[in-house]
Amino acid sequence: MNKLSQNRIYMLIIIFVGALSLTAAIVYAPLEKLNFQFLVLCCFAIGLSSRMTLEIPRFKSHIAVSDTFVFLALLSYGGEFAVLLAAAEAFFSSWRFCNKKITVFFNTAVLALSTTIAVFALKTFDLYTESQLHGRDGNWSEFVMVLSVMALAQFAVNTTLCSIYHALKSEMPFWETWKTKYVWTFITYVVGALGAGILLQFGDRIGFGIVIATFPVIYLVYLSYRMYMKNVEMSIAQAEQAESHARVLEGQSRALAESEERFRSAFNYAPIGIALVSPDGNWLKVNNALSEIFGYAEEEFLARDFQSMIHEEDLGLALIKLHELLSGKVPASQAERRFVHKSGAIVWVSWSVSRVAAGIAAETERPNLIFQIQDITDKKLAEEQLKYKATHDALTDLPNRALFMTRLEQALDKIKKYPTYKVSVLFIDLDRFKIVNDSLGHQIGDELLIGIAGRLRDCLRPSDLVARLGGDEFTILVEGRYDTAEVVRIAERINEKFALPFDLSGHEVFSSASIGILHAAENHRTPADMMRDADTAMYQAKRGGKARHEVFDRDMHVAVKETLQLETDLRHAVEKQQFEVFYQPIYTLSDGKLEGFEALARWEHETLGVISPAKFIPLAEEIGLIDHFGEQILRCACEQGQQLKAILPAGEPLSLSVNLSVKQFANAALVKNIEKILRETAFDARNLRLEITETVFLEQGERAVEMLHELRQIGVEINIDDFGTGYSNLNYLTRLPITTLKIDRSFIAPIEASGKNTEILQTIVMLARNLGMRVIAEGVETEAQLEQLKKLNCEAAQGYYFAKPMSFADAKNFLTKKSQDIEPATAEDSARSFNGVSLLPMVQ
Repeated sequence: MNKLSQNRIYMLIIIFVGALSLTAAIVYAPLEKLNFQFLVLCCFAIGLSSRMTLEIPRFKSHIAVSDTFVFLALLSYGGEFAVLLAAAEAFFSSWRFCNKKITVFFNTAVLALSTTIAVFALKTFDLYTESQLHGRDGNWSEFVMVLSVMALAQFAVNTTLCSIYHALKSEMPFWETWKTKYVWTFITYVVGALGAGILLQFGDRIGFGIVIATFPVIYLVYLSYRMYMKNVEMSIAQAEQAESHARVLEGQSRALAESEERFRSAFNYAPIGIALVSPDGNWLKVNNALSEIFGYAEEEFLARDFQSMIHEEDLGLALIKLHELLSGKVPASQAERRFVHKSGAIVWVSWSVSRVAAGIAAETERPNLIFQIQDITDKKLAEEQLKYKATHDALTDLPNRALFMTRLEQALDKIKKYPTYKVSVLFIDLDRFKIVNDSLGHQIGDELLIGIAGRLRDCLRPSDLVARLGGDEFTILVEGRYDTAEVVRIAERINEKFALPFDLSGHEVFSSASIGILHAAENHRTPADMMRDADTAMYQAKRGGKARHEVFDRDMHVAVKETLQLETDLRHAVEKQQFEVFYQPIYTLSDGKLEGFEALARWEHETLGVISPAKFIPLAEEIGLIDHFGEQILRCACEQGQQLKAILPAGEPLSLSVNLSVKQFANAALVKNIEKILRETAFDARNLRLEITETVFLEQGERAVEMLHELRQIGVEINIDDFGTGYSNLNYLTRLPITTLKIDRSFIAPIEASGKNTEILQTIVMLARNLGMRVIAEGVETEAQLEQLKKLNCEAAQGYYFAKPMSFADAKNFLTKKSQDIEPATAEDSARSFNGVSLLPMVQ
């Protein structure tokens, strides 16, 4: 059951009990006592006295005059009439102030019930005789007892019933409700009982008229007292208001003091720097954090202005922004600025500046500024480190491609603004760097790159920029107003520096570089244009023989376009197998017999005609087609070699020499692929001679040594081609299964009939003999050369003196018709055999 239901049931119970009390009073009322005087008393009690209540100041209680008349009725006419008067007065009073009927009946029942119990109390204490009720016969003590019991009983019952009602309604404890709301009403019952006793005594001695006469007097006293009480209440209210206002002011003052203290504490101990600055820039107040940021004590701050502490490069922009703030153009200013620490170090800060009112001042007065400053030096350093790492090479600490391209773009923009401004790029590619990496290891290679970076820096002007693009490629940016010859001198200084040995972990390493130089022209509008043509000049330098430089010109651009077209055509030619194999005879000088052929690749372009092997073979190596191309030539030579050998008498030997590119040794499957070709073409491995150049040992190292041993194990002979023109290493010559040294044509051409210029030949022949190798001379074109070779006991030779390279069809005819004896080829024979076409052998 909820509280509302409990309260309603309680009210109904009291109404029922009160109704019983009221009914009993009506039934047992002594009607013989009813007179006109009682009716007058009822009229005054109900009509006037119920409206006359006096509030007791500072207490939630009133003195009601009606209580006096109820008590007077009890003393004069008995308890029954008192119950009826109390109920009637309560009903009309409640009806005037309350809209709820149940509440009206409840209040009526409470007064009826409390008056009934008061009567019962008097009867219980045997104080209900007429003499006791009127205080006759000098019985004043009992009269006082009557008044006391009457007041106390009425008070106890009335307040108890009302307290129970309010306790149920507000869910407060009964005792707490009674103490708070009703304990102070006791005085009203005491005053009411005393007033009734006094009126009764006056009435008994003077007459009922005196009671009637007291009503106007009481009413006037009531009005005077009400006016007085209103004045007292106003005074009390004013005093309370003043006291309340004083408390408010005191609270505000205390709150303001606390707020100021909190602000002062927050200002002084804030984690970020805070300062009050005058419009002129003088520090007015600073906190502890700001002192820590800049290293100055507060007194030192106040003796300076912020202009003297901000970095000179940031001062101008800072003053402009602060002027906009002071002039009201912007409400606040945020920025990142550099200040100078007391120690001289740079301090990066993030500041937020706003205006602050300077108190009560004229509108024209310039406001102060409040600075909020946060130290972001660590953040800036971290950002700079990240930016540095993003724009610099981790190994050499040089600028990387991204930074170089950005600087190059900025330099090209300056050309558009300043006609006399120049921009040049040096594109640097290290020669044979891969050999160092593969032979000495990547750690030595990295050390070499670091050393290269250091020497490149030494070759530059202070304004120049050197960068590492990646791998073994570097670039240099030269810009400004300079003589273009100075750029060439930079390239020369670079190779001079590189010519000095590098000491790398105990290894003495030499290096060189191919350098392409480009001077920006009108057609170089973007960094990509510059890099493209500088790269072209670099490759032109590399093709020219390493350790050199080339300055880009328009002809190079045309050549690059032609090379790109030739590259495309070469891919198609390999795909469609458009190459031919030509054959140049090799003769044994001791008996003049043909011992074999050298197979040479030839390409006749559809529009360009015959393309030199010196042009298309390096291109095939460069674009990664050399493996496919080399296997294609080997397979064709083996197939056709079988047919050529079939022309000779049974058992007649015929060897076939085929060139291998150095790049082919990078393919781990090279030996297996050669074995497969020999197996599929049924060509005898013992008749195959693979020709390699000396650089294979430098570029491929131990890998090439292992492969050559594997080839020798299956019967293939190994020849060193163009011996004496490249990298010679006697250690490799003694370790490798080499059968023949082929002397380059450059050593044969100078030979004269008198025998001059044969010293190098003698050395080579003697070296080969000591190593157990044969010697074949290339490029023999005169009889004098042949005679000198015979005198030197050279085993074999080939060249135009014997026969030019010939097609497969011509080679078959040659074997069919040609004698095996050494016999110079006449012009008529050459023209008949080779159709007058002069072709070059394959070069490596």
